[in-house]
Amino acid sequence: MLGALAAGTVGVVTGCDGETDPVASAPPPQTVAVTRGDLVDFTDVEGEFGFGETVPLRYLRPAAAEGDGPPDGAGGDGLGLVTWLAPVGSTVVRGRPLLRVDDQPVVLLYGALPAYRKLITGCRGGDVRQLETNLRALHMGDLTVDTAYTPATAAAVKRWQRSLGLADTGTVEPQQVVYAPGPVRIAAHALRVGDRADGEVLSHTGATRSVTLRLTEQRRQLAVPGTAVAVRSAAGAEVAGTVDRVGLPAESAGGEPEIEVYVRVADQSAVDGAAGRVTVRFTAQRRSGVLTVPVTALVALAEGGYGVQVAEGGATRYVAVRTGLFAGGRVEITAGALAEGVQVVLPR
Repeated sequence: MLGALAAGTVGVVTGCDGETDPVASAPPPQTVAVTRGDLVDFTDVEGEFGFGETVPLRYLRPAAAEGDGPPDGAGGDGLGLVTWLAPVGSTVVRGRPLLRVDDQPVVLLYGALPAYRKLITGCRGGDVRQLETNLRALHMGDLTVDTAYTPATAAAVKRWQRSLGLADTGTVEPQQVVYAPGPVRIAAHALRVGDRADGEVLSHTGATRSVTLRLTEQRRQLAVPGTAVAVRSAAGAEVAGTVDRVGLPAESAGGEPEIEVYVRVADQSAVDGAAGRVTVRFTAQRRSGVLTVPVTALVALAEGGYGVQVAEGGATRYVAVRTGLFAGGRVEITAGALAEGVQVVLPR
């Protein structure tokens, strides 16, 4: 027979006539139904609003610029000086300049490959496809996007160069373009106008607000790219987010390796102007369609383990159960003679 460590008893007193009278009628027990549904356990991690990872932009001067000046179409016989920089805090989109060197624009295009070589007719490769994709997006001709730099590609490049005020050579020098995944926001200037354009010139981030946070190695399984999260500001406002990217492990101030995680917020209007610390809520565990009771319904059994007190027809009995996930003040019941809708007592 099951017994509870803290089972209640009904007290009695003896009256003057020697008969016994109950102290007082005990109030009926408070009960709640066993329910079936989803149980979710959350993990909250602090993060900070910003624009994501800061990326340096490095300008490598053409080899010819060390002596006779840059090649044709890349600044003429200029000195290789920075003559203009996109303002800090501004957003630069495809086809617009990030800076000017010797008054020649260095233009942002979208793509994953860096500009690593001069592109001329006859070139083949993924960088050609990337350039042609941008030329089409900029309406520089109805050219076929493939891996071949053809005369049609060169003609589209000439139209693009003329639109920028560049010499229409039909070839693209690596110093003329910078590739990024999308629009960028200028974070800081490393050089000033008039400085020699060589090495890091400025740094940029993504153009949309995001949340940056750090996770320990033990928690990295929470942040799988594409995972849905909730982002809550200090004021209590909550917006939906998605894990966008996970960085490489890096040593933290405490010496334990941590991973930088970037969370994208879909509704940018909801976080316009937001800054400072936020809380990112991850789903740590989920159980679907399970039986649950309030944690307060559990009682410790004298025989060991847990049970619940079931109320049936004015009487109660103890039923041993096995527990699973605890979350949100409820507990999963994985074994025991319980069914959905059964009433269990909430101990007082």
